[in-house]
Amino acid sequence: MPAAIALSGATITLRPVQPADAPCLLAWRREPSVGRHQPLREMTLSELHAELATLRPSELWQGEGSRFQWLVLADRRPVGWITLFVVSWEHGLAEIGYALGTEHQGKGWMRPALAQLLRELFSRTSLYRIEARCACGNVASRRLLERLGFREEGVLRGYFRLRGERLDNCLYALLRPDWAAGAFAGPETARS
Repeated sequence: MPAAIALSGATITLRPVQPADAPCLLAWRREPSVGRHQPLREMTLSELHAELATLRPSELWQGEGSRFQWLVLADRRPVGWITLFVVSWEHGLAEIGYALGTEHQGKGWMRPALAQLLRELFSRTSLYRIEARCACGNVASRRLLERLGFREEGVLRGYFRLRGERLDNCLYALLRPDWAAGAFAGPETARS
């Protein structure tokens, strides 16, 4: 992973998730603000621990594997997570998702974390297109994606059900050439 980024008095870094992180991740997944805009599958601690044990972070840099996850750390304290699903290595397609624990939201920490990961993905892998989906009503997440250079490509009507209601999702994508051309904003995303 790239060098740490200092922001708002906190140093933002990423590290691969480990099975020992399951209690922290499970607690966040159960917070109402974390699930406010996304349906998170109910899991037990043992299920989440077992799922995390199957992750092989090194496969990403070898162009293998399909699911990867990182903890977002602020001053070495876990504050959230980022997940990457590689849909097709052959076509260079992946989808990214992210969340911050309730007490860590609104501090601007996800933007530099995602920028670090995007920089690594586009410089060290063959990924060409990274998609992100978010509830159309999730204004903060939409703004974050746009500031990182993602372009809205459409609305996925009735994409998922949350608390008994069908919600539309906005589909965003960032292409390797967009990233290389600097289609992002802000000093904390600048490439070194």
